Amino acid sequence: MADEPTQPESESGPDPTRVRYLTPESCRIHLGTHGALHVTVRDERIYGGVYAAYAFPVAYGDQFISLLHSAGDGKDVEIGLIRNLSDFPPQQADLVRQALARRYFIHTITRIHEIGWKYGFVSLDVETDKGRVQFMMRWKSDRAVDYGRRGKVLIDVDENRYLIPDLDALSPGERADFTRIIYW
Repeated sequence: MADEPTQPESESGPDPTRVRYLTPESCRIHLGTHGALHVTVRDERIYGGVYAAYAFPVAYGDQFISLLHSAGDGKDVEIGLIRNLSDFPPQQADLVRQALARRYFIHTITRIHEIGWKYGFVSLDVETDKGRVQFMMRWKSDRAVDYGRRGKVLIDVDENRYLIPDLDALSPGERADFTRIIYW
């Protein structure tokens, strides 16, 4: 993929019709007022109230990360796209990873203690990276979506997300119990 030519920016910010790739040479990522994420774009301005969003969260976890500015009028403006987070100094990359973790809070399931039916919902008792959790989810295909080639993201009745990165990493019994109910 060839580098996009640089384009002049208006006083109001980046051209929303073009992709602007952010680099360590073109911007600095830092904390500003009240610990909020800020991005200073060279020869342009400082953007406060910045948040990060994945463009391709499964395939490219540390690549193609969009930095967006909340303008306060209900409209968000994309400041630019980070091609590869490893190109940035470690401290700046960590700030972006922390922003992503706040936006994409997710439990990673490491073990399934029990899965079954309760009150017409799928009931799960699982071990996660944050401890043991019990939750219920609707039995619908949009509540258990594919994650990569062998994983699933489960969405409970409160819209919380639980990740099984690789179903093959579960024990044969756990995998059998899981696929007995969630077979798609």
